[in-house]
Amino acid sequence: MVITQSELMTKAQALMKQKDDLEAEIKTLQDNLKAQKVGMSERLVDSSGFPRSDIDLVVVTTARSGIIKLQNDLKSVMLQIEEALHAVHAEAIAEKQRKEQEKKLQAQSSPESASTSASASTTTGASGSEALEVLKPFAKVNMVAPDSPAREAGLLQHDRIVSFGTVTERTPDTFAALSKHVMERENKPILVKLLRGDSTNLVSVILVPSQGWGGRGLLGCHIVPA
Repeated sequence: MVITQSELMTKAQALMKQKDDLEAEIKTLQDNLKAQKVGMSERLVDSSGFPRSDIDLVVVTTARSGIIKLQNDLKSVMLQIEEALHAVHAEAIAEKQRKEQEKKLQAQSSPESASTSASASTTTGASGSEALEVLKPFAKVNMVAPDSPAREAGLLQHDRIVSFGTVTERTPDTFAALSKHVMERENKPILVKLLRGDSTNLVSVILVPSQGWGGRGLLGCHIVPA
């Protein structure tokens, strides 16, 4: 059974929602500790070895154990998100290759030519997949507005964008194409691959352009040439 790119994206979005819920639960428990004026490591007994009377031990111990459990769950979900995003990316490349192959096969009239075309398409597709790994960032994030779609997706200032959906450094009129792609994908997920800090490992995020978040534009971030 072939899983479509749309189905893979839906799975990734569900995992992102799960991540957000876990982070919200962790923050609530951390706030409970903050209200007790303790963190995760302070002693719960006084100098005489008796339980501290200035804190609610039940609240503190419950919060601490809950945070540890939720943080472990969060690590697991983050790994699943990474795997899901890689699957979305791989399926996007495969779908593009299939479409290119179909076009070339349709353009040929003889079985022999069609075979040659299919072989050429496969070679081209493989090269394209390999080339994606060595693409250079074509843009960087100069600013991210609070409560914006960009902030919700996890974009950070100084992130360097390698691919924004179908747009890469090799796309003609890159920023015009980027603007058009964003408008065409309003309220639809876009897979963004980027480099963060000094790391050479690609980071993948899902950005959904939308209005009504309280600011201008569909993204809520300022993107400039890299």
